[in-house]
Amino acid sequence: MKKISLLFLIPLLISCSSTMNSTWTKENYSGKKFDKLLVLAISKNMAARKSFEETVVEKLREEGINATDALYVFPPTSDIKNLTEQEIEERIKVSGYDGLLVTYLVDITSRDVSVNDSYYYPRGYYGYRRYIYSGYGYYNTGYREEKSYILETRLYDTTISDPEASVLWSGQSEVTNPSSYHSGSKTYAKRLLNTLLKNRIIQ
Repeated sequence: MKKISLLFLIPLLISCSSTMNSTWTKENYSGKKFDKLLVLAISKNMAARKSFEETVVEKLREEGINATDALYVFPPTSDIKNLTEQEIEERIKVSGYDGLLVTYLVDITSRDVSVNDSYYYPRGYYGYRRYIYSGYGYYNTGYREEKSYILETRLYDTTISDPEASVLWSGQSEVTNPSSYHSGSKTYAKRLLNTLLKNRIIQ
C-alpha cells in the first residue's frame, strides 16, 4: 500500500499575529457545521502537539463546535508515518469524524538580526562645514539568530471520497521567534480560529 506523504513529523513552534497571512477556500464552499471535528497537529514533540491540539479543541468548544484532539485516534505510541493512507482514513471514519483540521510545519528560515536597537554617536565635534562631510558613526551591540516558521493548516471534509475535493480550506502563516511552544500554541490557535470563525469556514 502507498504510504502517506503529507504527514511529516516536525516540531510546532509558533508566535504572535491576529490572523492567517494567506488563505485559500474551495470554490463555492460557504462553510459547514461539522458533527464531529478532529484536530491534528503533526509534530515529533509530543508536548507541543498535545498543547496545540488541546488549545484548538478548547477554543472550538467554547464556540459550540464539537471537536476532539487527535491523541485519542493517533496516540503517542502510534507512529503516523508508518500508517498507510487507508489505515489513517479508517481510524478517522470508524470514530465518526466528518471533519479534520490538520496543522503542520512547511519550512524554517533563519537570519542574523541586530540585538537591541543600533544607536549613533558623533565622530567628532566639528564645525558644520566639516560635519557635513563626516556624518555619524553607528554602533550595534551584536546579533542573534532569528528563526521564522511557516505553518499551514488544512480543513478536510472526510465524507468526501475524492482527496482533492475533500480539501475545503487552507491557511498559511509565517511566525517568528516564538518564546515557547506552550504560549505559541495559544497564540496560533487564536489566529487560526479568528480566521476560520470570522469567515464562517467552520460554523
